[in-house]
Amino acid sequence: MALMTDKRMRHLPVIENGKLVGMISIGDLVKNIISEQQFTIQQLEYYILRGEHT
Repeated sequence: MALMTDKRMRHLPVIENGKLVGMISIGDLVKNIISEQQFTIQQLEYYILRGEHT
């Protein structure tokens, strides 16, 4: 994501064994980050709520 931001690129090629196997967009990365943050928030909320009952 840093590379894409620094170079103002919206897409990056995915290369495997010298062949193009796909493309990653900045939107793909943003969706992944949001998903990870939502998971972390859920885990923290569970931890906080569980801590109140012990």
